[in-house]
Amino acid sequence: MLIPALGGEGLSGSALYPTGTQSQPSSATGPEMKGNSAALSLTNISKSFSGVTVLSGVSFTAEAGRVLAIVGENGAGKSTLKNIICGLLRPDHGTIEVLGQEVPHLTPALARQLGIAAVHQELSLFPSLTVAENMYVGMLPKDRWGNVRLAWVMAECRKLLHDTLGEQIDPLTLVEDLSLGQRQMVEVAKALVRARNIIIFDEPTTSLSIAERARLLEAIRSLRLQGYSVLFISHFFEEIYAVADDIVVLRDGNFVAAGRVEDLPPPVVERHMVGRELAAVDRLARPPMEDTAKTLLEVEGVSDGERVRDVALRVRAGEIVGLGGLLGAGRSELAQALVGLRPATGSVKVDGKVFSHRSPERARHLGMVLVSEDRRGEQAFLNRPVRENLLAGHIGPEHRRYGIISRYQERKAANAMVQAFGVKCSSLEQDLVSLSGGNQQKVILARWLMEKPRICILDEPTKGIDVGAKAEIHMLVRRLAEQGTAVILISSDMPELMALSHRIVIMRKGEIVGELKGHEFEPDTILRLASVGSRT
Repeated sequence: MLIPALGGEGLSGSALYPTGTQSQPSSATGPEMKGNSAALSLTNISKSFSGVTVLSGVSFTAEAGRVLAIVGENGAGKSTLKNIICGLLRPDHGTIEVLGQEVPHLTPALARQLGIAAVHQELSLFPSLTVAENMYVGMLPKDRWGNVRLAWVMAECRKLLHDTLGEQIDPLTLVEDLSLGQRQMVEVAKALVRARNIIIFDEPTTSLSIAERARLLEAIRSLRLQGYSVLFISHFFEEIYAVADDIVVLRDGNFVAAGRVEDLPPPVVERHMVGRELAAVDRLARPPMEDTAKTLLEVEGVSDGERVRDVALRVRAGEIVGLGGLLGAGRSELAQALVGLRPATGSVKVDGKVFSHRSPERARHLGMVLVSEDRRGEQAFLNRPVRENLLAGHIGPEHRRYGIISRYQERKAANAMVQAFGVKCSSLEQDLVSLSGGNQQKVILARWLMEKPRICILDEPTKGIDVGAKAEIHMLVRRLAEQGTAVILISSDMPELMALSHRIVIMRKGEIVGELKGHEFEPDTILRLASVGSRT
């Protein structure tokens, strides 16, 4: 069943995350349940893997017509819980009720029959298939002669993508030709095709632009109004408090708190999540910036002929320059051009010296590193041990004895990095893929930052990271600046950008369209510059 068009305006006015809702479309048929009745009830759900307890006695109820946020640090058990609800995993103990009926053996097929669908954190699309084929994979309707009803499929895909999600994506486009953010929206559309009663969003906005996030949140509000039970897993508190009615907090696989959002303000939820007070980085004043600080990076007229056009930028020692803009603005491409991952013309100077014949190896030799956005795809060796991922590219003379790599020295160095960056792992020999997403990111950050670079480019450093890890990364970025490192911070998280940056430079269509200093930081101004290229 396809949900009807929302008819909403998406991002409007001055609110990034509007709290208003739209009236339910008159054509809505709604799910099979009534509002404020139990859509899903979990009782004493427990699950272990190889003797390690991941969930222990978790119980809660999700109501129809309400949005339930499930929050917790990476490794708290959120994804395991989602997979149990989707029938991908079977709990060791506990009971599951859907629409008031106990389901003793929930399977993926049965979950689909019950109208349960999920937007998973990891994309489950086929790159070589079209958008329409992905949305209706396994359920393409056929006529009596066995031919696919292509016209019907195209119409329904356009209705869902264009009207409901506000995405102007051609259903016949191959998924491999879409941007990461567009693929994420197709993943959402694919789940909406299947959802009838319960839909789960697992970190759905991590790859979306500001405008796409707003449209998705508006779609979630409409689902709630239509009577769906929405389970929303997110690390972004501004999103949670914009759409959620209820919150369930998990910590180390245990249920620790639940309630209405109005009864659980963010500081209380943070305490429940991490079991301690977090450093209030976002509420601290930015460290002062000395006008006499030395310029470490000078960029003039950098262009790649495609996504970056005539960019000029300067970053001083100890300065954090935020790089803002919508998805596709050219921020990541600029970062790649600066370190030689992307061919580009123009001048780049590091500490006054021309950086010609740019390459990642030469950039690293000069003390400039890039921690890319797609860490899993570009910088992680998922099926290799944590130890190797930490030390990849850093095996020097101190790790060798008589020309042979010393495992003792390797483990000593890797252990120090694990402690310094708070990486949670049971063993250094654990494959990286077995760590939570946040801990995988910490490993990659540790690998690059252990070199104490003079210039550090961080592309979405807290993407997919929980609130506890996020606070740690924020403190780390500030420490880098305090130690004299020049930092370029690329982030789609506006509160993060405003909390950490001394200046924010806004890009649009490959060009720098504005620069803001601390006293000028306003979400409305940033958004207008990013979307239309001017402050008014």
